[in-house]
Amino acid sequence: MTDRTVDVVHVSSAHPWTDNRIHYRECVSLVDQGYRVALIACDRESSEPATGVQVIRTPSLPRWKRFTLGTFRAVRLALRTKARVVHLHDPELIWAIPILRSMGRIVIYDAHEDLPVQIQNKRYLHPLVVPVVAILALVLLKVASMSNQIVAATETIARRFPQGKVVVVRNYPPLREEERRSVPVGEREKSVVYLGLVSTDRGADVMVGAAADEKFPAEWRLHIAGEMATPLHRRLEAHPGWRTTEYAGRLAPREARDLLLRARVGLVVLQDTPAYRESLPTKMFEYFAAGVPVVASDFPLWRSIVDRYECGVLVDPTSPEAVAAAIASYASDPVLLERHSRNARRAAVEEYNWNAVVPALRRAYERAFTQSMNG
Repeated sequence: MTDRTVDVVHVSSAHPWTDNRIHYRECVSLVDQGYRVALIACDRESSEPATGVQVIRTPSLPRWKRFTLGTFRAVRLALRTKARVVHLHDPELIWAIPILRSMGRIVIYDAHEDLPVQIQNKRYLHPLVVPVVAILALVLLKVASMSNQIVAATETIARRFPQGKVVVVRNYPPLREEERRSVPVGEREKSVVYLGLVSTDRGADVMVGAAADEKFPAEWRLHIAGEMATPLHRRLEAHPGWRTTEYAGRLAPREARDLLLRARVGLVVLQDTPAYRESLPTKMFEYFAAGVPVVASDFPLWRSIVDRYECGVLVDPTSPEAVAAAIASYASDPVLLERHSRNARRAAVEEYNWNAVVPALRRAYERAFTQSMNG
């Protein structure tokens, strides 16, 4: 007999407990499959309904305290749950993998980002430190490969790990009833929306610049929702395009979905960095699910999706003029807008939704249990 009350514990020292991929997709899917699931993650206020996941909230800490005190606290809490499976979500937790394995735990490491590329883009690192940290990243990848299984968010990330141990679980959104019943795109507000972290490398300056461009359609508004650093906020407020912009700050998931379902066009103009070039931005697929065509960065991977379904316009992500012109093409052609809206929704229903990747998550757990039983 055992006093274990949890089968699986997901652990993050960096993400909030409301994280969509961790909580509302992976954890909830495991609950649906009959697992008893706990989640250890950073505290954040939320009015989201209960999901059947046991949530253990930890204080949010400054970066360097998080790397030390935060990770030790999270691992200690994970051990207290006595869960057989420990599913880790942050590079700073990789050190615990051999320890957890030696204690008989089944360990799954969730690689959300391409770690070496991610480190190269950390602006807070001194240039002299970057090569050393890059070597450390390669060492961490080796240690991460000691997990029973690795869950990778993209094929590019998966190539960093032993192929017999890795499963790709793309971060596609779930399909929701309110999206299916949403108002036709041509009857929505004359607005273009961006949801997500607001930063320069995610195109904040370009989006606001597009709102000031002469090609930006009259009577349309730019809606931005997400966290933004104060210096950037102050700079954008002084931009002429801010007069056409409505900034909502960080919204609860339900509020963000409501804002999206009122919009006609979605923006994903991430800048051309190694990290973004091969990424699959979740927001783009959330736009698809809501029947919202996209104006997106012209990256080869993204082009293969948008062109195949004919559900958006690809642009130079550094050009406010190109972004404004793309929005104007939808404003002036309601037939194009409607067709791309239908195609975006079709792309979500046919391929880019969470239900399509749940079997891969299930397979990772089945492999991990099998490997554990075989020693």
